[in-house]
Amino acid sequence: MKNFTNRSLFLLGFFLFTFSCKTLKTESKTTETTSFISQDKLGNIYRISDMKIVKYSSTLDSIQSNSIFSKGTISSLDTRNPLQLMLFYKQQQQIVLLDNTLSETNKIELASQFDWIDLACLSNRDNAFWLYAVTGQELIKINKSGTVTSRFKNISQLVRKDINPTQLVEYDNQVYLFDPNQGLFVFDLFGNYVKRIQLENAEKVKFFKEKVFFRVKNDIFSYNLKNFDKKIELNSEENFDDFEIGKSWVFLLKSNTIKKAIMQ
Repeated sequence: MKNFTNRSLFLLGFFLFTFSCKTLKTESKTTETTSFISQDKLGNIYRISDMKIVKYSSTLDSIQSNSIFSKGTISSLDTRNPLQLMLFYKQQQQIVLLDNTLSETNKIELASQFDWIDLACLSNRDNAFWLYAVTGQELIKINKSGTVTSRFKNISQLVRKDINPTQLVEYDNQVYLFDPNQGLFVFDLFGNYVKRIQLENAEKVKFFKEKVFFRVKNDIFSYNLKNFDKKIELNSEENFDDFEIGKSWVFLLKSNTIKKAIMQ
């Protein structure tokens, strides 16, 4: 009887252990939620899935990949310069630079100088970086060593709106802060406020040539930065996670798969 009880307890413990392992494995799969794509000026496409980056050619052939498991989830990626890619890790408050083989070349620790940085992007003009702090409403420029070269405070007072941007981009000698509720705020390279571009119901913006492309649900619109013309470029029948713009097509990311769609 005693042996039977011990055997039963052993089997019960084994089943509980097995179930807990399966549960942990299932939960670990659901943590990978960050997924987006970016494009460099040579037409290469980069796909981010939390801690992994994959580089594709313009024909979507896989070229290289790199899994950076030790650093955490990638918050944003700036790929406009194919020779110097910038990864921003918001939770770790780090900027990591990669070369064209996706190998790490430099790392900048932001926590030692700033309370908290929410957004970061490259400044291709002088190999510097733009940062934005939502709490302090500050637009900051630093060099490769992390030293502050310019600092613009009280941005909300400057633009006369309480903004909460989700994207920071330098493009064509201007700096853009995108707030889904307020639109696109434009600054020059010296931090002077230029104007606001109202993009109704926009969720995300991408820049290509003389246009800013923005997503509204499953539609992609364009706004010409020169003549202010606005038009619909793509109506997708399916939902998608992210998009990028090619010469006459749109790259759509859905469930970690990239597909091409022809623009209207």
